[in-house]
Amino acid sequence: MPARHTNSSVIACLLMLTVSLAFAQDKATLAIDAAFPGGNILVSKIEGDTITLGPDKRDSLLPWFYWYYRVTGASRRKLTFVFSKDNVGARGPGVSLDAGKTWKWLGADAVTDGTFAFTFPAKADDVRFSVGMPYLRADLDQCLARHKDDSFLQLETLTKTRKGRDVPILRIGERNKKARYAIAITSRHHCCEMMASYAVEGLIEGALADDAAGRWLRANVEFLVVPFMDTDGAEDGDQGKNRAPFDHNRDYAVAPPRYPEVAALKERLPAWSAGRPLVFLDLHDPALRTDIHETVHFLEPEERDMAARMDKLCSYLERDQQGPILYRKAHNLHFGAGYNTHIERPSPLSAGWARSLSNTLLGCTVEIAYANAAGCEVNAHSGKELGRDMAVALMNFLRDAPENTATK
Repeated sequence: MPARHTNSSVIACLLMLTVSLAFAQDKATLAIDAAFPGGNILVSKIEGDTITLGPDKRDSLLPWFYWYYRVTGASRRKLTFVFSKDNVGARGPGVSLDAGKTWKWLGADAVTDGTFAFTFPAKADDVRFSVGMPYLRADLDQCLARHKDDSFLQLETLTKTRKGRDVPILRIGERNKKARYAIAITSRHHCCEMMASYAVEGLIEGALADDAAGRWLRANVEFLVVPFMDTDGAEDGDQGKNRAPFDHNRDYAVAPPRYPEVAALKERLPAWSAGRPLVFLDLHDPALRTDIHETVHFLEPEERDMAARMDKLCSYLERDQQGPILYRKAHNLHFGAGYNTHIERPSPLSAGWARSLSNTLLGCTVEIAYANAAGCEVNAHSGKELGRDMAVALMNFLRDAPENTATK
């Protein structure tokens, strides 16, 4: 007589069948895509739970390392992602479990030669991975929404992109007063360099802060901020760096400029600054994995007077910094060293063009590491705090510099 199944064994079998069917369904619905703002990925091979991927170079002339993709249908699975080791940064990939709203680094220990594994939580319907922590127009809009009633902040449109998008430009200062000084901040000339955007947001917050530095800056300075010089590239998920035939940051010696954002800035900034002493900072991210690239560093101008002023600004930043990112002047790249060698006349770079204006006190490039800055973690919070520290340094530079005539 055949053995009879107990109720418990039947239930156990049913549970095993349910789990198996769920697992099979998860496998059937696994998807990897970049069909969202900022997305970029090429999937070359899927073998079981191992996926080989890489950046979509698009129209960049040289290989670069920006990627940002979404995984759906992977609940409860452990997947292994294989990249070239040159495409994953010092703290591993950025990971978001909430569709790109917040990010954490997976960690350097989780990566071996560009390969990392990730176990997807249950109900993880939209998990995203990126070489950094993406910052897009939606992130800027969240910042601006927090200040929507602030009379010191004005949102305008610099121009339209080639694809018809608005290029946002911010003005910060007292509306009914012509400020003594002008500070222009630009970012994302290379659209993939997203970590610099967090410092830009921190600068905005510092200029609007209800503290001694914010009040002094608003009383004495007008800011002009262009958060996305390559707006199309940032939203489309391009590399931007070394874009064919040249990228946005190498468009300043061209007449007329190739890119409408550059043409509009070259027209607007001299008229806006109107002869006032001008500080121009262009914020970037460097490459991923060498000693100089894992620091926050300023690129020293060729002109000796500009170099001396940059050194003074950096002295204030080093002395007064409060945020978690450690900045040291010793990390700055002197002119003629490393990749800081541009000597073309006229300069094709934004900071070099700004230095050609007769009223410019200082024009220089600032490089903000993607993930690791002298051992300190670069993330959304620490990047914003660095920006706030930069705002304080700018106040001290203008207040105490020999050129200053403002009320202290």
